[in-house]
Amino acid sequence: MSYAVIRMQKFQASSIRGIENHNERLKPSHTNLDIDYEKSHLNKDLAKDERTYYMRIKERIEGLNLSKAIRKDAVVACGFVCTSDKAYFEGLSQSEKDKFFQASHDFLKKRYGEQNVIASKVHYDETTPHLHFYFVPVTSDNRLSAKSIFTPKELRSLQDDYSKHVQDNGFNLQRGEYDSKRKHVKIEELKILTKLEEQQQKKNQLDVEEKNIGNREEILKQRKAYIELEKGKCLHEYDNLKQKNEKLNSNRILISNKEKEVATRKNNLSVEERKVTAWEQALTLKKTEIKSESENLEKKINPLRSEITKLTQELTSIQQTINTAKQEHNTLGRQINAYQNAIVALRKDFNRFNGLQDVLNETDSFWDVLENGNLRSRQDLIDFQTDIINIQTACIAKHGMDLLDSILGSLQMKNISHGNGWDVAEANAVLSKLIGPEAAERLRYRERDSFGR
Repeated sequence: MSYAVIRMQKFQASSIRGIENHNERLKPSHTNLDIDYEKSHLNKDLAKDERTYYMRIKERIEGLNLSKAIRKDAVVACGFVCTSDKAYFEGLSQSEKDKFFQASHDFLKKRYGEQNVIASKVHYDETTPHLHFYFVPVTSDNRLSAKSIFTPKELRSLQDDYSKHVQDNGFNLQRGEYDSKRKHVKIEELKILTKLEEQQQKKNQLDVEEKNIGNREEILKQRKAYIELEKGKCLHEYDNLKQKNEKLNSNRILISNKEKEVATRKNNLSVEERKVTAWEQALTLKKTEIKSESENLEKKINPLRSEITKLTQELTSIQQTINTAKQEHNTLGRQINAYQNAIVALRKDFNRFNGLQDVLNETDSFWDVLENGNLRSRQDLIDFQTDIINIQTACIAKHGMDLLDSILGSLQMKNISHGNGWDVAEANAVLSKLIGPEAAERLRYRERDSFGR
């Protein structure tokens, strides 16, 4: 009777690359001599994914949003091997084999979550066909914990449920033996154990034949001896594989150290990336501050621009005022020059005033005439002369060049106003002598009070 075999193994991150290389036949194996690479094209992928195993695991764990980073020695994947003995598969057609492994795949996918599946690969290129199924151990409350999932109770239940599942799908296989020591053996050891089981089954069959056929006892002994020999060979091969596994473990340690070194470098790169991110954030903040400050300065500049425009207009107006003032200044300058010229002319005329004494001396004879005109008293004469001089001085200050006409006019008016009865003909003669006949002819006699003393 054949058994439904399902074995589980836990893996850390350092083992994932090797698992993928073996499972996907990315590199030739120097330890597994059962692989016939000419048949590798017969292998089937039941969970196709273009990503690497590492990326599938990484993205699934990141999707959990764990509060803490996982430890370096954490179990990030669990793997199953689903199979039976070689003789059992030799009795199945290819479609029945495919059905068996598809049923095994569906059982594990449903039990541990389709979203957690990493890979599911059927190997037909080895001595005994088998399924490799890998998944991320995520608990129902979204924790990464293989320990919480695979309790002793779960492992026993797994064997029972798997055996029942394949039987329900039409495969006449018994449940695996209740031997907890064999639940976590490595894949290479599993292959040896599977061979041992096959040999044990053959031995059991021979024992049955030995009981039923007494006359073939010798033959059975020979077969037993042969089986024991084969068993010894298998055990020897098993020991060799164990030694190779030890070497592999040593290599795995070296690889693990290298991976740790790589992880350290990645951490250093992560630190640098965080620094760069911090610098970029600081730069962005500084740009924002500069932009805000620029906008504030722009708000302050706009009123200043308006004020500058206003001041420019006022400056233009002031400049125009200055230009107008300059023009007025120039006009005043010209007027001042004209006044200065007038002053010079007045000074020249004033020099003529120096000859006033001569004019007054010439009028002495006229005063004599006035004295002969029988003025009322000597004092009247003096007053009359004083009035004439005051009038003359005022006329000089006011009229300048018309001095002589004013003087003579004043004398004549004072004479006429008093009506002293003096000789008009004689007075005209004296005036004609002083100012000339034409000027004397122009004179008009007026009342003395019209000038006001």
